[in-house]
Amino acid sequence: MPIGPSGFPWLKWRLQRRFKIPLGNTVLNHYCEEGCTLTKPSADEVRRTTMGVVANAHTIYVETARNCCGEAGLEAIAAANIEHGRDLGEEGVAQGGLRKGDLRSIYEFFEAGHPFFGFELEIDEINENKLDLKVTSCPWIDTFRARGASEDICYWVTKIDEGIGHAVDPKLAMTLPMCMMRGDEYCIYRFEK
Repeated sequence: MPIGPSGFPWLKWRLQRRFKIPLGNTVLNHYCEEGCTLTKPSADEVRRTTMGVVANAHTIYVETARNCCGEAGLEAIAAANIEHGRDLGEEGVAQGGLRKGDLRSIYEFFEAGHPFFGFELEIDEINENKLDLKVTSCPWIDTFRARGASEDICYWVTKIDEGIGHAVDPKLAMTLPMCMMRGDEYCIYRFEK
């Protein structure tokens, strides 16, 4: 399929320059000059590009709320993200991916999403009251940094994950004692009663 000047090169330019999304050369190699044939990107390339776009959206809404409304705007985002996460979690419970009262099922739920999202994680510690997930690879971190996101962005965005945890046990709170955006080597998602 030949690509003219208004085809994919325009998309490449817009994603790279307008939104400052680091797409990487493997994805960009699929976009070529006029007269070239567009090859089909791999599933991993599509996932990485999509996660860059999602991270960009997270950065825009969190930083806009911070700039326009201060702490009240950020707290409104936290509440909305928890509610959204709770809805996702209840759906996960209904489909059997999450189990009420079973903290290990939170890990299993997130691990099952790896092919779609790309977060690499493992259980760091687990008992009846606490689950520490160690996240060693985040598909959003480069975009967050490229867009100039504040180092606390993960706190606001992971409120979605806290809401997912509420579907397993409404007494769970989630904290981030370690976070790559704050300069740590990895993140710890701590779900605790």
